[in-house]
Amino acid sequence: MPPPSSLHNLPRLPVLRWLVDAGPRVPSDIRGVLLARLFSSPGAVLMAVLNGIMLNVAALYLLYRPLFVVFMAVDVACAVARLAMIRVVDRTVQRGLRPPLDAYLATGILWCAVQGMMAMAMMSSGCQPLQILAATTTMGLIGPTCARNYPAPRLACLHVCLCYLPFVTGSVLSGEPWLLIMAVQTPMFLYGAMRIVLTYQILAVTTLQAEQDTRNRARHDPLTGLLNRLGCDDALARYTSAGQTSFVVMCLDLDGFKQVNDTLGHHAGDALLQAVARRLEARVRPDDAVVRLGGDEFMILAADMRPGTAEEFAERIIDLVANEPYLLEGMQLVRIGVSIGFACAPDDGAEFEPLHRRADEALYAAKAAGKGVQRRFRAKPGSSDDPELPDQVPAESRNAA
Repeated sequence: MPPPSSLHNLPRLPVLRWLVDAGPRVPSDIRGVLLARLFSSPGAVLMAVLNGIMLNVAALYLLYRPLFVVFMAVDVACAVARLAMIRVVDRTVQRGLRPPLDAYLATGILWCAVQGMMAMAMMSSGCQPLQILAATTTMGLIGPTCARNYPAPRLACLHVCLCYLPFVTGSVLSGEPWLLIMAVQTPMFLYGAMRIVLTYQILAVTTLQAEQDTRNRARHDPLTGLLNRLGCDDALARYTSAGQTSFVVMCLDLDGFKQVNDTLGHHAGDALLQAVARRLEARVRPDDAVVRLGGDEFMILAADMRPGTAEEFAERIIDLVANEPYLLEGMQLVRIGVSIGFACAPDDGAEFEPLHRRADEALYAAKAAGKGVQRRFRAKPGSSDDPELPDQVPAESRNAA
């Protein structure tokens, strides 16, 4: 199942897709995380509707107009719809599906338009208490609107305009000359609001990128860039969440690496490990995972692969590593090989740890068989294909090559 944040895809309606687009400066791999943040908490929606009800009650008491009854009804209807859609979106994401975003975004836009029209009616009424309430409420809406919608600057700009421009229009229609100053202030006000939105977005993107870099460093081998043991656990978790029960665990040990490392030095050994890693990454499928366990030991997790296919795949990996020499710095050509042991799920076990242990046992058998070969774990030692192995094989015997 994909991470929940990645499931928040762009809406279907073109105009809404344009509005929620985060902009070219935002990397594509964190756009889903930003889009998920557009969804207000139910508490914020409830506070907003309570505020709208209080305003309309005050307007009906001070200056009875049927229009304020309409505003109150639409306000409550929008809140109920948004709360219901937040619930639907949460449940849909939890099931690993992409939620319907268009209706939620459309009701948010409608709600802002209602707030703006309500402020315009209050400002143009000439009733001073209502004008003060409209002014404080409108200014109070702008801050949270900028803070909540920073992931989509265009959407934030639309929300601010829908709340603020009708308010300014009502000020002009009120007949109070001094309120005309608001019309002059409008461009500066909107510019300042958008600068706040963009600043929030930059800070959020910087933080998300730093978090992503930290997670990547924690899950990848610093030398080769392959997954490490923690990254291997993440790959297995993806298999499990996707219901993947048929996969292969391959343990690889390089043949001849120790001689290269001892003869040419650790710098050459590091370069050789990096070159092997690039070859392995180029050969595996997109859903497979290549892991560096440490030293010259690697692992491949091959998803949805049967035992017969695994044997062919292991032979191709052996050819890939051994057939072509490696050109190291200083124009030094070296050749190495690889031995592979593997175990297949569910035939050889359903859990990773026993599969890993059995693949390691099969690797010992491959090394004992002369290296440069592959062996599958055999449940019955002593067969013609796999010689019986001692209970414990010293690590030095495997790394001696």
